[in-house]
Amino acid sequence: MIHLIGSYYMTAGKSAYTVGEVEESRTKRVFKPGARYYPTLARAVAETAEIALRDKIAAGEITTLHDAVEAFRCMKDEIIASIGDQKED
Repeated sequence: MIHLIGSYYMTAGKSAYTVGEVEESRTKRVFKPGARYYPTLARAVAETAEIALRDKIAAGEITTLHDAVEAFRCMKDEIIASIGDQKED
């Protein structure tokens, strides 16, 4: 599984990317109910960032438009940094 952002992880099958929050057992990680399926990597990443942002707004962690935009920028930066980290491996 690949960590995307926040508590969201992604894996891929032959026809779709699966994204969701995971539960960890002693031996493996499994998706919690409610995992989503996407046909492209770009869509999986973009929509997961939107979902993570919506989660923060719903939890009351973000209360203004300014904070929402800033949080979204931070998520974008986190994803870009993660891609950069992968290139160095």
